[in-house]
Amino acid sequence: MQKISPTELTSVVGGATTSSSNDQITQQLTALSSSIKDIASNNNNNSGGSSTMMMMAMMMAMRPQPTVIAGAAPAPAAPGAVVNISTRVRR
Repeated sequence: MQKISPTELTSVVGGATTSSSNDQITQQLTALSSSIKDIASNNNNNSGGSSTMMMMAMMMAMRPQPTVIAGAAPAPAAPGAVVNISTRVRR
């Protein structure tokens, strides 16, 4: 394995040397976090309609279901007469 000199390491790592870019990233993350919080808050406040719909669906699922009795299959038709025909010739 080769050793890397500190000057090569800084060119490979790159990165920002000033704290202003860190501040910008922090501000963007804070804005994103607050946007997510606002969306979650709006979903919780507007859930009254979906809660009512959920209750209605549960009531429909829990209601007694009618009993259905299937009829038996019809009896098979009686077989026709069996005729034995012999082709044997007697002398």
